[in-house]
Amino acid sequence: MKVTYAAPTTSLQRWFWWLLVINVLFIFGADTYLRPLTYAEMVRFEIAKDITVAQGIIREWTLGGFFAKVLQGIYFNCVFIGLYTFGLAVACIFLSRLTGHEILIRAGKGAFWLLAGAAICGIIGSTAMIKSLQGNISKWNVMMAYDMAAARFSVLIVCLLFVLVCLVFWLSNKLFNGNRSSMLF
Repeated sequence: MKVTYAAPTTSLQRWFWWLLVINVLFIFGADTYLRPLTYAEMVRFEIAKDITVAQGIIREWTLGGFFAKVLQGIYFNCVFIGLYTFGLAVACIFLSRLTGHEILIRAGKGAFWLLAGAAICGIIGSTAMIKSLQGNISKWNVMMAYDMAAARFSVLIVCLLFVLVCLVFWLSNKLFNGNRSSMLF
């Protein structure tokens, strides 16, 4: 395997850390604001797949007084989709460059485009959920939310695994090649 050197720029490194911090703060802020509603409950609605299940979840939220919070949560989710997909895309590019392996560097650039597609899927899925919550609940909207969630989560899982592979390569380079300098910190 050809090993190349594509040093991460300090600006890329800065983006990586800033986006990590912003994503963590957004998670805690949104969780606090939306409480007692959780993202798990919104994901349950997103992957309902069946119109009767979706109607039951909406009825449950309406009776529990969470309906307004759910709508706010989906709008928050749209912002979060942008934050975490951009953050993960920067992580893929940054960490792949740290490895110095040409194939991983190219894959990191490809992951960026996969994550752009995942963000689009997330926005389409959120739009379908909003339409369902606004009274236009249909099999089409329920299935669209489900399909977009499946596509988005699949890409996210692949990209998270890619980040782990890059970290393993980077750590093995540090441990076994004697290169103790670090661009990560």
